[in-house]
Amino acid sequence: CPSDTLWGLSCDATDEKAVNKLIELKNRPQDKSFIILVNSDYMINNCIKELPEVVWDILDYADKPISIISEATTYLAKNAVNQDGTVAFRMVKTGIVSDILNKYRKPIISTSANVSGDETPLFFKDINPEIIKRVDFQIPEEFGEKLGGNASKIIKINTDGEVKIIRK
Repeated sequence: CPSDTLWGLSCDATDEKAVNKLIELKNRPQDKSFIILVNSDYMINNCIKELPEVVWDILDYADKPISIISEATTYLAKNAVNQDGTVAFRMVKTGIVSDILNKYRKPIISTSANVSGDETPLFFKDINPEIIKRVDFQIPEEFGEKLGGNASKIIKINTDGEVKIIRK
């Protein structure tokens, strides 16, 4: 499905079986992290233990997609959380994924639509047809026409409020 950045693979971030299926589809190491997509403060509060006030400001004023790494709660599937207990999440404010999140009312995983180690496809036309054959459902291509074709910025927020830039 198209996220707010790239075409990706998604599943319910609270369902361990769904996450395992995604890991298998991507041939991905178990210890590699995912990004969790949310679209409300409520979802963030379910997924993240505590956020410094500055993070709420970042989310409110961000004009481009930004993923934030912070300490996860037990609401998410265990295999959706990093071994260090953190998770990366991104607030999606518009688009088909925001609509899906509104209806589904649960966070979803977003990961690039490729086998681990292969080049990340920036647009639908770049996705390996073998990946497309193996998914349960595909959002129609026209829903991804306005994607930026760029990955999000990533910052990590430590429990003491320290901010570290992971990806610019």
